[in-house]
Amino acid sequence: MSLIDVVVVGAGQNGLFMAKRLQELGLNYLVLERDVVGQVWDNRLEGMKLFTSRQFCQLPGLVFPGEQWGFPSVIEMAEYLRCYAATFKLNIRQQSGIVSMEKVDGIFLIKTDDGLLLSARTVINATGANQSPLIPKLADGLSKSVIQHSSSLTSLTEINCNARVLVVGDGATGRQIAGGLASRCKVTLSQGGKRTFPPNEVLGRDIFWWLKLAKVLFADRESKVARMLKKRNPVPCGEFNNAGLRALGVSLKGRMVRAADRRVYFHDGRLDGVDVVIWAVGYRDNTDWLTIPECVDGQGFVQEHGRSPEPGLFVVGRKWLSCRASELILGVEKDVNSVVALVEAFIKQRRSL
Repeated sequence: MSLIDVVVVGAGQNGLFMAKRLQELGLNYLVLERDVVGQVWDNRLEGMKLFTSRQFCQLPGLVFPGEQWGFPSVIEMAEYLRCYAATFKLNIRQQSGIVSMEKVDGIFLIKTDDGLLLSARTVINATGANQSPLIPKLADGLSKSVIQHSSSLTSLTEINCNARVLVVGDGATGRQIAGGLASRCKVTLSQGGKRTFPPNEVLGRDIFWWLKLAKVLFADRESKVARMLKKRNPVPCGEFNNAGLRALGVSLKGRMVRAADRRVYFHDGRLDGVDVVIWAVGYRDNTDWLTIPECVDGQGFVQEHGRSPEPGLFVVGRKWLSCRASELILGVEKDVNSVVALVEAFIKQRRSL
């Protein structure tokens, strides 16, 4: 079992650009992808669009095809990532998920579900924050006759016409689901905390163009600007803001607090006779393979600016890893380059021992 410099876990946008940078540095690396490149995007809701325009959905070195001010579909994003991997001939082992990882004598020992055994000086977790959809404990109060879906729902055609549908979660995904079902179902959207809904475009330009110009997106996560953004928690959702959803006939409720049989209670009322509940309340990390102490807590992977408590184990692709842009594709370059610098310094130090 030969020793390699870096194992990258996950071939999403962060993992692919990380591979490109490691390749440019001449490091011996391997990317492990439990599915196939782009499958996470292929599995997103049919017809869903990203809320950043194509110019902000591309990785360094390869232009995203199509009209640059337009908003791409999730299928376009999947195809783009596959093209990126092929264009730069990145070293990726697909359908190879990690079963376990331990550290012995300063070396990471990795076992995959397809029988591969690896030893590596460093490991970079690039799986991203959106892994396993959350189903809250509140779901236990619902009747077994209520059909429940998570945000991994792939097509709205799975929902019967005229169903009384509750969508829980008012992020971009929940709002697109509610708006998409409004024409043929009786839809209620349960909202969380107070947030703002800026338009996708301002004066004919993607709002992220203006935010980038104003240097808001890359402000340090501890800055005053970042604290303001966290407090307001804005979601650019186009026509699916509150006014737009109401115009489509969607009923808006506050935070869901309890469920009993087919009745659901909110801070500001209740909904009787619910047929379908779609949970769009976020995701949790899949950390079953990581058994190294202190690197995982109740929120998932523990990291500080990409550095975990375990020497040689790094993380990229996290919300607010360094700034607001960290959870967006346009923030990949900044965060990956920062973590690559840490990895390169660590490997040089170990080789000199």
